[in-house]
Amino acid sequence: MPRRDVVDRWCTNDGSALAREILRRLAGGGPLHDLGLPVVDGLLDLRGLPAGGLDATGGEVVDADLRHCSLSHAHVAGVSWRGCRFDGADLSRAVLTGGGLTNSSLRRADLREALVVDSVWNAVELTGARTRYLHAERTTFTGTAFPGLAKVEFTGCAFDACRFTGPLHDVRFLGRVDPGLLRDVTFESSDVRWAEFDGVEFDRVTFPDDGALIVVPAGFRAVAERAGMLSLERRDEVGKAFRSLLSRESLRPGLSATAGWAIARHDLVDGDPHGEELADFAARMLAQAQR
Repeated sequence: MPRRDVVDRWCTNDGSALAREILRRLAGGGPLHDLGLPVVDGLLDLRGLPAGGLDATGGEVVDADLRHCSLSHAHVAGVSWRGCRFDGADLSRAVLTGGGLTNSSLRRADLREALVVDSVWNAVELTGARTRYLHAERTTFTGTAFPGLAKVEFTGCAFDACRFTGPLHDVRFLGRVDPGLLRDVTFESSDVRWAEFDGVEFDRVTFPDDGALIVVPAGFRAVAERAGMLSLERRDEVGKAFRSLLSRESLRPGLSATAGWAIARHDLVDGDPHGEELADFAARMLAQAQR
């Protein structure tokens, strides 16, 4: 929680006037360093700034401390944030298009229902951020560490040298319409349920090696075709369920020939009377098909 004085200072007559001027300049991409603002740890002190609903276009904000500020429902287009702190800030339902963040932190920030489009996020710290229903489109993430994610969707996004440090529950990486890419990416948790990798290119992607996931790192479409042929040894319900899975996952239009694929064993086991056997059979068939 922010200190009360950090928030209350914007409620005085002078503070309110200063906040309006800051918002005016942010909206038009104007400079902030000539406003006589104090400096905290080398950063311009904008802590607790009430900027909910901000409509900003263009410009660059450098070395600013926006901890605990409110940017809820903001519409920010083409703004580049460099060396900024958004720790504990409220960006829920914010729309961020173009521009991006570099060497910035959003620790414990609220990104629920935020939309990020056509942006570049480089070396961004997201530890403890709340991300439920975050949606990103055509955005590049580089050197970024993601916390556990639930109900998050990445469409046509590229990830380079990123880490996913926590569980993935109902998370979608989609790349059929706009190409998606995972390069030099590490998934550290085996707690994965209903994560979808749909037409995304894998390039040096590391998953936990504990059997909790079934992974085809490249060329899933061809692997699925071979696995389907190999699976004809079984004509029972397990074999039929496996071939149905392959058909559903590999025959939709737009899947590139090189795209990888992954599924959690949970997703095959839960609620299926033959789930354990199906998961074992799927893992064995897909492993054989990759040899």
